[in-house]
Amino acid sequence: MMKRNIIYRSRLAIVAVAVLVSSALIVRAQSTSTDPLKSYTTCKVTGDLKIKEVTRRTAKDNYREVTTDSGKQKVSVVDGYRVMFAYPDLMYYFANVKIEQSAPDSYAADKEVLVNQLKHYSAIKEAHPMIFADKIMLNGSEHYGIDRDKIDVGDQVGVHLLFYDPAHLVVTVYFLNQSKSVFHNNRRYEDIKQYRELRDDFLNSYSECLKRVADAQL
Repeated sequence: MMKRNIIYRSRLAIVAVAVLVSSALIVRAQSTSTDPLKSYTTCKVTGDLKIKEVTRRTAKDNYREVTTDSGKQKVSVVDGYRVMFAYPDLMYYFANVKIEQSAPDSYAADKEVLVNQLKHYSAIKEAHPMIFADKIMLNGSEHYGIDRDKIDVGDQVGVHLLFYDPAHLVVTVYFLNQSKSVFHNNRRYEDIKQYRELRDDFLNSYSECLKRVADAQL
């Protein structure tokens, strides 16, 4: 009789654990389905860069406007987040990352408009213009970018796009110039070559994480 009770209690414990695990998985799945972009905001990169700020898009419009050679154009935005990266010993940001999801029926057109926006800015005549880099594949994402040929010019030294087609994911990375006038400054790059090395490390590491998160949701 005692042996039978022990077996019965063991079975009840197993069932209870199974119910708890199942409930946790359901809650997690529901959370992912209602806010699929949130998981991307946890993506980290190699080195000592840290996530300093995460902000969800508050605009009520389901689009945003960008400027191309054809003037103002709209791209769809189902939802979005902004993630700010910085080094722990610096008072300013290294990268401003915009994570957005396009409407499925607008995604292809949105990509074209956003790439044309980069081309538009690269065509502006400046002493140190933005140089356009055409499509390459980076860990499953289409990658485009523009960069200056010199640091310490303007607020941004580069702007890069990552498109992950299966998730209709649009990620814009703004690489910000590192101030050299801040007290006790320890900025991480002093010339364009050092910037490019940090930029490439960031994009490679970040795009790997984006792919992992996206594939886990598909």
